[in-house]
Amino acid sequence: MNLTEEQLKEVEAMAGLFFTVEYICVVLELDSETADYFDSCISVKNNHPFVKAYFRGRLLAEVQLRTAVKQAALNGSNPAQSTMIDYFNKSQV
Repeated sequence: MNLTEEQLKEVEAMAGLFFTVEYICVVLELDSETADYFDSCISVKNNHPFVKAYFRGRLLAEVQLRTAVKQAALNGSNPAQSTMIDYFNKSQV
């Protein structure tokens, strides 16, 4: 299924707010079969434009959140410092 650029921007925006694929499809007025298809595309990290928009939205939102946590940590927030240490430890290869 092909989505318009406007729909892909909506996917990205809603994914950035951590909505589920199902809810995104409801807003886009896509049927449940299409929602199931996109959900399976997400789970296998398919190269479909929906998947790219979905992950881009989620990752950009996570960048913003981590940036805010980092700033709070630098400003002395103990919980934020612990969170940053967790991010660091989980990022080790």
